[in-house]
Amino acid sequence: MGTKAIHRLGNIEYDNTIRDLLGTTQTFGSTFGSEEADGFDNIAEALTMSPRLVESYFSAARDLSAAVFADAKLRTRILTCTLDATDATCARTAISNFGKRAFRRPLEAAEEQWLLGKYEAAKALGETPTGAMQHVVHVVLSAPQFLYRVEFDSDLKSAAAHPLSGYELASRLSYAMWSSMPDDTLFALAASGELANETAIRAQVDRMLDDPRSEMLVKNFAAQWLGIRHLTDHAVSATVYPGWTPALLKSSQQEMELYFSEFLYKDLPFGDFLTADFNFVDGALAQHYGMSQPAGAGFSRVVDTTDQRQGLLGLAGFLTHTSRETRSSPIIRGKWILDAFVCLKLTLPPGLVVEPLPEPAEGDAPKTVRELIATHRASVACAGCHNLIDPIGLALENFDGVGRYRTAYENGLPIDTSGVLPSGAQVNSLGSLASELTKDPRFLSCAATKLNTYALGRAIGDAESIAEIVAKWTAGTPTLRNLIKETVTHVTFTQRRAEIE
Repeated sequence: MGTKAIHRLGNIEYDNTIRDLLGTTQTFGSTFGSEEADGFDNIAEALTMSPRLVESYFSAARDLSAAVFADAKLRTRILTCTLDATDATCARTAISNFGKRAFRRPLEAAEEQWLLGKYEAAKALGETPTGAMQHVVHVVLSAPQFLYRVEFDSDLKSAAAHPLSGYELASRLSYAMWSSMPDDTLFALAASGELANETAIRAQVDRMLDDPRSEMLVKNFAAQWLGIRHLTDHAVSATVYPGWTPALLKSSQQEMELYFSEFLYKDLPFGDFLTADFNFVDGALAQHYGMSQPAGAGFSRVVDTTDQRQGLLGLAGFLTHTSRETRSSPIIRGKWILDAFVCLKLTLPPGLVVEPLPEPAEGDAPKTVRELIATHRASVACAGCHNLIDPIGLALENFDGVGRYRTAYENGLPIDTSGVLPSGAQVNSLGSLASELTKDPRFLSCAATKLNTYALGRAIGDAESIAEIVAKWTAGTPTLRNLIKETVTHVTFTQRRAEIE
């Protein structure tokens, strides 16, 4: 449980909500700008509002309301009765029904009257009843009650935790699972009070995972946590890696999504996430990996125990987006793994300036990456972090900047992947590194922290709550499905408290 700022809809949340509310395929989120904190773009504290963004929301609302009312099929989602120029009964019904779905809770009497006033004012200015209702939709889509997910505290002076209302919990659940608004089932459970029952919440997780909208756990949560989304923006030198094409990039992203989906939907133990020996390959990826071409078009799930790659860390997508443009990067890979799977976020000490690795001068003998990064470990100011980072990254040096396996560097120098982790464990390959990371007690705890941060839309600073979630998760089968269930039934998700200054 804890405080949580009012939560403006993130860009993906906005587009998905518009889709489910209006039935339109129009999207505007990419035009709003993105704000990120703690690795995710749905953190409430980071989702600020500016005059320019207000104008963007207002403009999007105008375009959306016009598009919906120009389409007879979409219009009937809002107008379920016939408007009358002299009788406001239908208008009041439409406002109440649409407002409930848009604000994700029943309208208060004052809100209903306010919107009805907008309807009557538009008619007074010469609008037809339909045109006046279009104006109301424009107002609703511009309203703070739509753009923000607001949770209320009945006593602002009390720091005691209290349960969320059924509608507030329905919204938390739907945005955690679908990055979108509640559906009719969740609304009904909220209205009946049944959503306060833990068994009902767990049943909803199963139902919602069966819904195609749960793909957002892959394309939004995992895409940010595992760096899948960042692969699109990663620069790869066409000179050094001419085989890295836009098609191969897309295939690498899709493989990462399919890999995560296998654990999410097939209920595989999450403890195998870094060690499982399967890939999803199409023709392009199979050639890239040196595997046999799959039968047929599209992706095939393949198990190949004869190669040297396994788990998430063996996928081309991961290995590429944690590399430099022209070479692999043990530093980037090691730092990224510590943050993503151990939840150890390393930051530079204030005032410390990191010098770039020296470029070889003409005539110099070639050096390995290990020899180059030894410069950092020789510095007292840098050694502390690099003693954590370097053994992890160097264990993956058999993979080049686009994830191809190699036994020597391009200049012919041998690759030394050996190292010692802070725990004292020796690693010398992807396999030994993945095994040691999986045994680290922080591995499962970090996964729980990442999901909790995303699901709540706020940074979780309560180690005790995470420990409680992990204890219940690992008491059963530690699958992603069960982690979601433990997360959304814990008091940090189902309760809140007022922020007392």
